[in-house]
Formats: sequence, C-alpha cells, structure tokens
Amino acid sequence: MAQTLDRLYSQLVSAAKVKRELLSASFELTSRCNLQCKMCYVCQNANDREGMAKELTTEQWISLAQEAQDLGLLFLTLTGGEVFMRKDFREIYQRLMMMGFILTIYTNGTLITPEIVNWLAAMPPYKVSITLYGASGETYKEVTGFADGYARTVRAIDSLLENKIPTDIKTTVVQGNKHDYDKLLDFAQQRKLDLGVVNYVSPRREGTNTDPIGNRLTPQELLDYEVHINERNMELGLLKRKDFSSSKESPRFFESGLAGTRVSRETSEAFHCLAGKTAAWITADGRLLPCGLLDGVKAFPLSKGLAAAWEELKQECDGISPCKECQGCLFQAYCEHCPARLLKETGQYTKNAPYLCELARKRKEAVNWDVI
Repeated sequence: MAQTLDRLYSQLVSAAKVKRELLSASFELTSRCNLQCKMCYVCQNANDREGMAKELTTEQWISLAQEAQDLGLLFLTLTGGEVFMRKDFREIYQRLMMMGFILTIYTNGTLITPEIVNWLAAMPPYKVSITLYGASGETYKEVTGFADGYARTVRAIDSLLENKIPTDIKTTVVQGNKHDYDKLLDFAQQRKLDLGVVNYVSPRREGTNTDPIGNRLTPQELLDYEVHINERNMELGLLKRKDFSSSKESPRFFESGLAGTRVSRETSEAFHCLAGKTAAWITADGRLLPCGLLDGVKAFPLSKGLAAAWEELKQECDGISPCKECQGCLFQAYCEHCPARLLKETGQYTKNAPYLCELARKRKEAVNWDVI
C-alpha cells in the first residue's frame, strides 16, 4: 500500500506543481514535548503554560483542515513537538480521518500505550513515523534526558507492528548517538524496517534550553558517518553501487512527508523542494510557513483565510532569490542547501553556509577517493 501511495503522490505532485496547488501539509499541533532533546529546533517544555495557551484549539485545526481540503489538500502529517501531548489528539485525528485525508503521524513514541495502539488499529493512519534517538537507555539519557524513553519507544514500535499498523523508524544523528548506527540498523533489520537518517541538524527555530549547533556533527564527522552507512548498507545488499550522488542508490536520508518531496536541482529557482509550491506547514500558533524550518516567510490563515494566506505565501517564496554562489558551486550536487538552511545558518538567503559548503566539499572528495 505504501508504494502505491508513494507512486500516487508523485503523480499528483507533477500535476499540482503546474497549478501551484496545496497538495500536502504538516500540522504542528503543539510545540511542547515530553522529552528534552538537546538538538531540537522546536521544543517547549511539556507543561509550558504560555506555549499551551498559544496552541490552536480543536475547532481551529478542523476549520483549517476544511479550508485546506477545499484547496485540494490530500496528504497531511500531524507533528509537533509531541502530538500525543494534546489531550484532544484523538478527536482531531478522528475528524481528519473522516474528512478523507491520508494521515501520517510523527511521534517520539514514548507516549504510545497499548490502549492507544488498539485505538489506532481501528482507524489506522497511512503511517506512524517514529524517531528512535538511540539504541540504549544510556544513549536516550544523553540525547533526550530520559533513559526510560528507549524502552517506551521500543515497546511502542513493537506493539504497532504487532497490530499491523504501518510504521517506520528514523534517527537523528548527533554527538550523543553517533556510535549507535550499527545497533539501530540491526534493530530495524530484525523488524524488517528501513532506517531513515536525519543527517542535518538545524539551528533552532524556537526552543527552550536546546543547543542544536553544539550537538550536531562536524562536517568530517558527518561524512565519516555517511561513509559508514554506505559500507553497512552495501554489506547487507541494500546498496548496489558506490554512487553518493544518486538518491535512488544512496541510503535513505529522511525527508519529511511522503517520497518525492525533492525536485530537480536543474533550476534557477531558490527552492529545490516542494515547499511553497505544493506543500506547506502550519505552526502550533497558526502561522503558515513553507516548511517547519523556514519561519522567515509566513502568512496568517486565521485572520485572512487559508486560500488567501496560501497565495501570499507562494508570492513570498517566489520573491526569494537563489544563492548565486551556491548555483555556481562545483560541489552543488553534493550539497543540501536551501533557503531555509541558508537563512538559519547565515541569516541570509543569498549567502553560502560554511557548514554546508565544507560537508559538500568533503563528500565530493570522498567520491573521488571511492570511499562512498
């Protein structure tokens, strides 16, 4: 079913891009979380009253969903923070399911109980996507602040799989868990799951006592990690050839949403993805963004309606100039630059980011040395 929906998504994207129609979106139901991950770019304490007060109500989310449906929205991701922090999550989820959206749930898994699994099994989503921050309680303690998070997450994953609820897992690589990849891969293989890797940690969009930059890998460390991923995937027969520049043959570096969210880099546009073209993100307090990272461009659907806000957002995105230095760079094929990342790294859309540049250069050199 997943492959069929991925193909359908890709076909619909091709048509939606022509008319710039809103096809997929993420609803950030809350920015609060029960974990305290050191690298999180959007994180507020679980009991943060100010954050809770700013969150949209149940009816506001449903109203936005109805407006989005009128615009053609089909694929919808429910994310956070941690979505299960919302006491009304079940009501929101059920009403969105009844509206016919293809729903994905992003969660850390620690709050998923057997009772929640039984409830989901009666009305399963397209997918539950769980981030596994390490392969032990010790690693979880280092990364998230809670050692028992590991056992809770593993129980949730196994329970979801036992109940045949579509589930995938991914990890975000940081200093505190960079040595856990082999164990995480073994964990995934034992359950016949792919292991996605979030390989870019951004400066925070907003947060409480988090330090993403201080916890992310250096370009050399990240290259070494990626080389190791390739070696392990080739050993397991999951990677057929040493071609880092081919997304079809490289290990799966995780992208939000369904497959096909990236578009060709052979373009003069600033955006290499579907953000502001057919995809958008709505924050917990109701701002419409191109993606969860890019808060420098925003519109306000609660005050002007989603249709008008979507048109405004597209115009704002069209007004962003591409980085000329990046366009002319010899390492562009190995780089993951985009307006959101450039803005977060440098404060500008048109200035190249040393962190991304160094990583791209090292990737290119590694390909020439035939180590990737």
